[in-house]
Amino acid sequence: MAATPGRSRSAQTSSAQGIAIAIIFVIAITPAIVGQIVLPSGVIKPLSTQGLPGTLINIGFYISISIIFAILALGFNLQWGYTGLFNAGVAGFYLIGAYVAAFAITAPSPPIVIANVVVYPGHLGGYSLPFVAGAILAMIASGGTAAVLALPALRLRADYLAIATLAFAVILQIFARNLTSLTGGAIGVVLIPKPIELQPPSAFFNTMTIIGIGAAVLLFLLLLLQFISESPWGRVLRAVREDEEATMALGKNTFRYKLQAFALGGAVMGLAGALYASTVGYVQESYFAPAVTFSVWVMVIVGGSGNNRGVIIGAFLIYGLEWFSVQMKDYFTDFGDQIFYVRLMVVGALLILLILFRPEGILRETKRVLR
Repeated sequence: MAATPGRSRSAQTSSAQGIAIAIIFVIAITPAIVGQIVLPSGVIKPLSTQGLPGTLINIGFYISISIIFAILALGFNLQWGYTGLFNAGVAGFYLIGAYVAAFAITAPSPPIVIANVVVYPGHLGGYSLPFVAGAILAMIASGGTAAVLALPALRLRADYLAIATLAFAVILQIFARNLTSLTGGAIGVVLIPKPIELQPPSAFFNTMTIIGIGAAVLLFLLLLLQFISESPWGRVLRAVREDEEATMALGKNTFRYKLQAFALGGAVMGLAGALYASTVGYVQESYFAPAVTFSVWVMVIVGGSGNNRGVIIGAFLIYGLEWFSVQMKDYFTDFGDQIFYVRLMVVGALLILLILFRPEGILRETKRVLR
């Protein structure tokens, strides 16, 4: 009987969190809806020339990319939120996943030369594998690279680990730009197929299919990472984050746990890259700049470090601001790039407010109290 009040409080907390998630999700998706149906003049109508289906496609694109960023944020949350490993090379693992998946699932693409001018240099791969195979290869490549990088890098601490991983991501981007015969150079890899191609082709239903696949993957990852975080393995990760020396004193091989967490987080980021490549249909090295890493940091900080549901909400909110600013730029032409700086100011103000009034983020980490 004594445990009943505790269970009651736990149920009330879960219910309150569920309501909070629903409310914040509505807030997160509002910029997409408003950006599509409200013009600066106040006239309400679809912005797309294709009417309502075109508007839904644009909103669907926002949701699909938000899902991809949410998966990226989950990978970073496993590394930093749970284990305390500050990875500044998120964009690098994202890039590996995108390119490996693109190489695996595209058709052969030989170089195109017209009048001795190389129009398209071609790219590695062209194996026409199913999307599932490409996604698995992307996870293996990103997770394996993360493990190899972690072997020397995890012996560094704090700022030095961040510098090493940031340098790794920048070097990867430079290689992707200059190894034209392998990556397509500045043009990148094009004509990447969708996970499921509907016949006859329908942009609307293809978009809805991608959203469904992304949502299923995101839900699976959320459930899996929630299970992992509550397992003994996950509790050791949090112990490493809080006090590594004390964890070592208890007989735990902290280096092995950090290596596993870093590799698993990298694999999740590679999966996000595979989904991105198939969603957009092409990949270029410019899409994997260090700014991507910064965006993922903000998503995790805003949503709540150490809370998987929180970082998903943070991904929808932060990408929603970015997407909304891009939509508004087309209509506030007199302001041009100032819209971009306004978005940065809004994100900065949001971070300052969170640090002052709720430093744990929108949803705080749930910690068990041992009695």
